[in-house]
Order: sequence, then C-alpha cells, then structure tokens
Amino acid sequence: MSKLAILGGEKVRKTKFPAYVLIGEEELEEVEEVFKSGIFSRFLGAWHEDFYGGPQVQALEKEWAEFFDVRHAIAVNSATSALYCAVGAIGTEPFDEIIISPYTMCASATAPLIYNAIPVFADVESGCFCLDVKAIEEKITDRTRAIIVVDIFG
Repeated sequence: MSKLAILGGEKVRKTKFPAYVLIGEEELEEVEEVFKSGIFSRFLGAWHEDFYGGPQVQALEKEWAEFFDVRHAIAVNSATSALYCAVGAIGTEPFDEIIISPYTMCASATAPLIYNAIPVFADVESGCFCLDVKAIEEKITDRTRAIIVVDIFG
C-alpha cells in the first residue's frame, strides 16, 4: 500500500480544482428583484396561506414542475434538506441501504440515517473524486434502495 501524501507519499491531485462560477447576470438580476421586494421566501412554519412560501417561491416550483413534467416540485432551504426530502420521497425504510460517496459533505451519510437506513460507502475515482462505477456495483445488494451520486466539484 502506498503512503498517504500527508505522510510523505505522492499526491493524487497535482493541480488545484478549477473555479466554478454559477452566477451570471441573469441570476444577479433575479436576486436583486427579490431583495428589492423585501420577501425572500415568505415561508411560515404553521398552517397559513404563507405555509407554501411567497410568490417567487411558488412561481419557481411551478416552473420547475412544468419543465420536468412532474406533478410537484418543492423548494427547500438547502441541499441537505433536499437530500432528506429525496431519501424520504423514495419510501426509504429502516435497514434499507443507500450507497454514498465517502468524499462529500456529511449530509450524504446523514440523509439515510434520518430514516434509519444504512449508508454504504463506495470508493471514488482518484482523478475526479466522484463515485467509481465499479465500486458501486460491488456494493449493491438486495437491500440497496438508492445511490446518492455527488458531482463533487460541479
């Protein structure tokens, strides 16, 4: 077995990851419009007309549902919440297994745990640090419910 880079072994990654810019002029204009409105989400955590969010949130959900040709699209406050929703939406039950990457934010592992499922780590490819297809195949069992795939650097 080779030495870890931290212990003097050869580094796997020789160059820095490239910058990943997600925000362009169109996004900045939309954000500015929302800020000027003074209504960021209008979510209210109780049964009320604002329980489903404000007009921008509802418009986004409607547009996404139409784009993906699905009955519902739900906006959430974070990718962690989205993972929790997705794992629940597939009907995850206790002791189901969900294959995940060991090289990602902890939410990938905690999402299955919220439903008493078992996160199963598959290895990553050294060149991109994303899940290795062969490692995934080796981890699939009759208890595998899902695979959470992370594009680690976009």
